[in-house]
Order: sequence, then structure tokens, then C-alpha cells
Amino acid sequence: MDFDTIIRREYVLACRFLAGHDFYEGIRTVVVDKDKAPRWQPDCLALVSDAAVAEYFAPQGKELTFS
Repeated sequence: MDFDTIIRREYVLACRFLAGHDFYEGIRTVVVDKDKAPRWQPDCLALVSDAAVAEYFAPQGKELTFS
């Protein structure tokens, strides 16, 4: 993959992480409440489906463009 393709993929992944629950849960548990007890959704890796992973890599609709 070339650099532009990698950056576009990183952009899509970052948008997906920001749209989900766990990014904010991680911040809450470390920065806000400082309880270091995150409540992940789902709460264990074995419960993450292949379909859920595939959603992170699916086309976003708005593609990142470079000038």
C-alpha cells in the first residue's frame, strides 16, 4: 500500500473509534473518574465478532482527499 492509502485507512479507523463507546470509556476511566475500571462493550475480546471488526474497515462514504 502507498502512503495515501494507508492514511485514508487510518482516517476511517480513527473516525470509527471516535464514533464508538470504548474510546470515550477509556478516557473516562483514566482521565475523568480515574477508577481504572473500564466497562468495555463487549467486555471481552472473545465476544467481538468478525462482522464487528469488518465494520471498522468498511468504506465510510466520505473519502479523505489530499490537495
